Amino acid sequence: MPTAMKRIRRGSAWLPSAAAVLASVSWSVAAFGAEGQDGDLPTWALASVDGLDAAGWTAPARLEGRAFRSARAGRTAVLAVRPWWGNSFRPPEGTVYILRVTYRDTATSPVRFLSHAGVAAYWGLTEVHRFGGSGDGAWKTADLPLSWDLLCRRKAAGEAAAEIAFASPADLPIETIRVLPAEAGSAGRYFDETRRWIAAAQADKRRSASRGPVQTAAIPEAMKGQAIVPYPCDWMSPLWQNSAPQPGQAGAAVKLRMARNEYEPAAFAVYAAGRALTGVTCTVGPLAGDGGRLACELDLRTAEYSAVQETVDYGTSVDSGKYRMFPQRLWPAYPVDIAQGRSHLFWITVRTLGEASRPGRYTGRITIRDASGHTADLPLEVEVLPVTLRTVNEAGLRLGSCTRGLPTLQEVKTLAEANHNGMDLWFACTNPQISFDDGKLSLDWTYLDDWMAYARQCGMTEMVWFFGGDPKRFPNSLELERDLYRLRGRTAQERQELYREFCRKTSADPDKVIAEVRPLYVEFVRQTAEHAKAKNWPRLVLHPFDEPGKWTARPPEGSAGTGAGPWIRGHFGDCCGLIRQGWPDATVGLEAHVVPPCLAFLKDVNVFCTNRAWQDAELARRLAEAKVEFWQYANCDDQAPAYRTRYSFGFYFASFGSRGALVWAYNWLARFDTSGRDNWGYAWGTPFGTVFCPSLVGLREGLDDRRWIETLKARAGKDPAVEALLAEVLKEARADRAETPYTSYNEPRDPRKLDQWRGRIMDALAAASSRTP
Repeated sequence: MPTAMKRIRRGSAWLPSAAAVLASVSWSVAAFGAEGQDGDLPTWALASVDGLDAAGWTAPARLEGRAFRSARAGRTAVLAVRPWWGNSFRPPEGTVYILRVTYRDTATSPVRFLSHAGVAAYWGLTEVHRFGGSGDGAWKTADLPLSWDLLCRRKAAGEAAAEIAFASPADLPIETIRVLPAEAGSAGRYFDETRRWIAAAQADKRRSASRGPVQTAAIPEAMKGQAIVPYPCDWMSPLWQNSAPQPGQAGAAVKLRMARNEYEPAAFAVYAAGRALTGVTCTVGPLAGDGGRLACELDLRTAEYSAVQETVDYGTSVDSGKYRMFPQRLWPAYPVDIAQGRSHLFWITVRTLGEASRPGRYTGRITIRDASGHTADLPLEVEVLPVTLRTVNEAGLRLGSCTRGLPTLQEVKTLAEANHNGMDLWFACTNPQISFDDGKLSLDWTYLDDWMAYARQCGMTEMVWFFGGDPKRFPNSLELERDLYRLRGRTAQERQELYREFCRKTSADPDKVIAEVRPLYVEFVRQTAEHAKAKNWPRLVLHPFDEPGKWTARPPEGSAGTGAGPWIRGHFGDCCGLIRQGWPDATVGLEAHVVPPCLAFLKDVNVFCTNRAWQDAELARRLAEAKVEFWQYANCDDQAPAYRTRYSFGFYFASFGSRGALVWAYNWLARFDTSGRDNWGYAWGTPFGTVFCPSLVGLREGLDDRRWIETLKARAGKDPAVEALLAEVLKEARADRAETPYTSYNEPRDPRKLDQWRGRIMDALAAASSRTP
């Protein structure tokens, strides 16, 4: 459709991958004879597969005329097979397989299905799906999807193998595993099964959870008697299930205003007036104006209301015992049931397509239906301005987020579309395979090379890499140093003893890197630099470890060399020096949780990133004089409202003049059921794309606010009126920060001002564009 909407996306392309193993992992390379070939796709009869590790699998057995092996309870049973997709490292991009597993449902809670995707910490397994769990003992089949980015080759026992695995709470008999191509309904089935196991896991919490303050519906006379009452709502603020249309909302238009190369969100709700609704769905018709149809893409999403803790106590993992139903995840559009007198949140994202999207005003309609045949609709109005925004790279801006293991490649694409042009890697979560041959350090970058190449392809230019964690855990937090010392061991027992030895030696002389590690540290950095340059990786920003400002901490009596203390200052500086020995042109970074003590390191670093820029009114000037890049960061958990992330990473950070930003964190959270605490993140990878929180959209829109600012600066030059406008907006943004008990995120006093500030910039840019040929 060259002159119309290219397609309506239902999430398949815009959509913590850590293996949740139970007790231990065992693997082996299976005999590669595949029975019952379906074209080039294999079937494995588990009872006939030789070479499986007895720690993970039982011996062959028979029951009810079926031959099988069981994945042992409390273990992770791994099946390693020849890659069936050919000689490439991964299957072709976009490929999705279904593994049809015939099993006996003996487990009373869902079984985890995992695969080796080359993204998990220390090259472990990544959870893909959960199935079964009824404990009824019946033989069943489960269709388990595996996408191109959740499969890769792994060197195992001399063979390049693909690995899949099962982690079951009970011995799980498995008869066959058959590989099939995914079908049209595979994605919807996977999403539905996932939401079902989340609901089952949260059942008790959901029954007692708050659904928000009860609102009285304001329904105009013309709409009274309708079963379905739709109304637009603010996408930046949570829409609770007890919400209802307020005066002027019911039936009002959903409005968007945007540039020619932008993603722009809008939200609306459906209120069940007078009766419960089942199977509620929505569709969007074409957007048309005087110039014809708008060339764009539409992404339709439905919010999943999930149980989260009602109170968030930063820094504590103690459960509050109180929950609320939060519109947490945005899934590709699916039918929902809505109880009488309650509302449900739906989501639309319009993406304009550059020159193909002609400026103008366009209208369309959102149609809502339920399973009983009731219908209602809302007007949709989109204004496209004659403005093409600078990209984050063109604007010289940077955004990345802390990762627990690497995001899958589909997630990388989603993040890049959401203005992320880098990520924040941690050594214990992301590293090469380290080996020693006669004492010589050898690094295998196979998995990172594949990931970095795709990230570069998606437009990512920056990779922050922390070699260590929080100094409160010193010296165990020195993850690069620790691994360089302990991985010289040939056995697990030797490595454990070397680990203890490393901690003893480092604590005895904590101000610097110990003698045995120093040459290895330099060599590690040297090899990293050479490899990154040869493979055209994004720029690396190397941090020796997290929060070196904790050198001012007073350690408890008798704890010298353990935890945070004055030795942190010397150790951090020493690491900076070793990095520059191995890579004289390295970009060295520092994360300043507290600003004043970190100013001592300005001579050592190139990037200064803080969440407390307000602690030093002269910080921007100091960093500019020291020729050190100014970055900022803030936190984002799984229930952060979108206005918080938009404000922090947009107008608020812009008011300080910083150019880079980091988020704590991207995927440091549980696999979908985040009703426990300490879930830092805002998206989840799946075989069919990325499922995300509204806070991801807030991040994207915060960087879009900055893209509008930078585009206006470039278009208007030194126009005094524009300079005065921007200065006024940024002054207001700085002053609008609300007082909160935490310093790690930033709340606007009035979220509505975010659209007002952008609107003023949009008006100025539209006016400037209309005057420029």
